[in-house]
Order: sequence, then structure tokens, then C-alpha cells
Amino acid sequence: EFLTFSGNYLTPDAKNCYIIQPYIKWGPQKLQDITPNEQLDEAKALINTLPSWGVEDTITVPLETKDKKTLFKSGSLEKLRQVIRKNGNVNAVFINLGILKKAQIINLEKEFGVPILDRYRIVMQILKIHAVSKHAKLQVALAELYYLQRTTINETNFGKQELEKIRLMFQTREQKLKNAIKDLRAERTLLRNRRQKIDYPIIAVVGYTNAGKTSLIKALTGEEKLKPRNQLFATLDVTMHAGLLPSGLKVLYVDTVGFISDIPTNLIECFVATLEDAVLADVILHVEDISSSCFEFKRKHVLNTLQDLAKQTGTDQILNKIISVGNKCDLVLQNQDFGILKISSKTDVGLDVLRMKLEEGIMAHTNRRQIKIRVPTGSEDIRWLYKNSTVISEMPDEKNSQFVVADVIITHGKLQQFKHHFAP
Repeated sequence: EFLTFSGNYLTPDAKNCYIIQPYIKWGPQKLQDITPNEQLDEAKALINTLPSWGVEDTITVPLETKDKKTLFKSGSLEKLRQVIRKNGNVNAVFINLGILKKAQIINLEKEFGVPILDRYRIVMQILKIHAVSKHAKLQVALAELYYLQRTTINETNFGKQELEKIRLMFQTREQKLKNAIKDLRAERTLLRNRRQKIDYPIIAVVGYTNAGKTSLIKALTGEEKLKPRNQLFATLDVTMHAGLLPSGLKVLYVDTVGFISDIPTNLIECFVATLEDAVLADVILHVEDISSSCFEFKRKHVLNTLQDLAKQTGTDQILNKIISVGNKCDLVLQNQDFGILKISSKTDVGLDVLRMKLEEGIMAHTNRRQIKIRVPTGSEDIRWLYKNSTVISEMPDEKNSQFVVADVIITHGKLQQFKHHFAP
């Protein structure tokens, strides 16, 4: 019943869009560190991510406020109406704002004669295409439900009894989805606990969408199966990838969904369970696209979102375990200084230095130590160390050939176990 109902609202055909980028010229609502044209570029990238969708034309339009019933001033509205109605190729208007009010959508559809799409609707459509795992599909389904609640619950063409039936259908659907997500969240917690028992350090790779996170993981791990795509939200499901640090220490890199600005809170909340893997990691590798003209804006958005997620998950002092790197340095001038390590996942520039920084971060945040331990040659002691720590080297003891000196990286807990089992 719900799927039949939602099909009337959530299965748009491919659109040829006229993109409007509204912007506040001054005052507290004016965005800092990003220009309207840079926002417009991201809007075009969003549309181009959708298969068979296209961009017919674009325009930036100044606003005094985002609260007007028609959004735009009368003069701007009339100009837009004439342009859009005269262009027979336009069959949708994408207004690049997070979420439009229901009244605004109704009024603008009357003016322009085509469907009005906001950022929520476009991002949700992209997420739906890229959702592969059961968890991702459930999260997208919840996002769709919130969108339907907002756009249909106050429609005047429903009678009182029909509205009550729709509300009950929404409540049932929401509870079902939340219960399923809760079960999967519990499974993720179990998997996380198992990883902790294995004792592999976790490095979460985060960043604004299309910053090159997956490409960097491929460069760091050499995993050929990884297929980076030049698209927004190419990665939606959290995936794990094994790698080695300079000492030989094994780590797991976690590839996460990309962040994006100006989307409603409940759309972000749908992905909190997925992003928990990021904020609970031992080290967070923040990948920044320094070739982007608005990378400062994107940096602030990612860091603010991480701090918000940390509060929701009860994680303190998240900022001190973040290592930031400037990716795509092959696309900028060599002498440009961004205040962070410059790397390129395409040319491998800076990756050796990055691996060393990651190792330093892991050592500091996982209570690991690098120490030398003297053990009998070929003994159970050395076999235990190979199994439970990272043995960097093993050299004969100069004073007694029946012993070796193992240079190891070991956690405090494992060191105590070793002492308990093998101490004389």
C-alpha cells in the first residue's frame, strides 16, 4: 500500500532541468567562503550524477529572504517565468536550496508550469540510485518517508478520513524502518566489537563528497577491486579495506559516505548509524579537495558535522584524532600553501609521509608502544608475539645466541598478557 502511494511522488522520470541558485546578498543569512557560482557548480554536479538527467540552463538570483511565498521578488519571478515557459526543453526546475516550503513549491509550480525540485529531493534521488546494501536502502527509505510526510500530509485533495489513513500508514512504515535500522545498528556494534578484539587499528576516511576518499584508500592499500567514480555520493555504504603502515602494522581503512552542505537535519540523521564508524575510529583521515575553489567552506562543513556526530554518539575530543590532508595537489600550483599535508592519490605524491603520520596517530590513540623484547630463539614466546603484535624485526642477541631481540609494536593490554604468560 505504501509503495503504491509513494510511487506517485518518488519515481520521477529523467528531467532536463533549469537550475536556479538563490543567494542572500547581505546579512546574517549570507553564506561565507562560497560564492553563488560555486554553489551553482555543485548543483550542476548533482544533476549530472543522475543517469539521463540534464542541465538545460542555469541562473543565480539574489534574495532578500528565503521566506517569501514565491521565494523570489515579483520582478525576478516574472523574468524567470517568461524564460522557463518559453523554453520547451525544460521539464523541471531545480532550486538549489536545502528544503523548500510546501507553499513555495505549489506557488512556483503554478508560475513555471513544471515540477519544482529542491536539494533534498535531488540528493535523495541520488542516494536511492547508489544504495546497494540493505542498511543503505533502509536509510534511503526513511529519508523518502520524511520527504513524503512533508509534501503530502497537508494536501487539500485528501479528505479527513483519507488523511488519517495516510498518517497511520506513515507511522507504521516509520516504525518498521526504524526497528529494522535499529537491528542493523546492533549488528554493526557487534562487528565493531569483534574488530576491536582482533585489535586492528581503524582509520576512518571522511570528507566532502567527491574529495577523492575512495581513490586515496586504493592508493594506500593497492586494492585493485576498488573502483573510484567521479560522482557525488559514489560511496554510500561503509566498506573496510586492509592496509599496512611503514612498520608493518596492519590497519583497516573505513570508506564512508561523503558529506554535503545544505541538506535537512533528518536526511543527515538517516545516516548517523553509518557515520558512527567514522567518529568511533582510532584515527580520522579528513580528505580535502584543495583544487576546489571553496575548499575552506567544505572543510568547515565537514568538521562541524563531525563534531555534531560526536555529540550524538557521546564521543569526546574528536578533533585531536583528525589528520587532514589536501588531495589533488597535482591540480594546484606547487608553491601554494594550504596549511596541511599536500598529497595526490593519482600521482602518489605525499603518500609515504601520510603513512608515517597515520602510524604516529595510531600509536598515540590506541595505547601502542614500540619496544624491544628479548626472548628464546624459536620459542613459544616469539610465536605469540608474531600472532599478537607487530614484529618489526628480529635480531640475534649479541651476548647470547640462544636468544633474539624482537622489535615490536604492541598494545598495553597485549603486553600485560605477554608478561603474564611468559615472564620468568
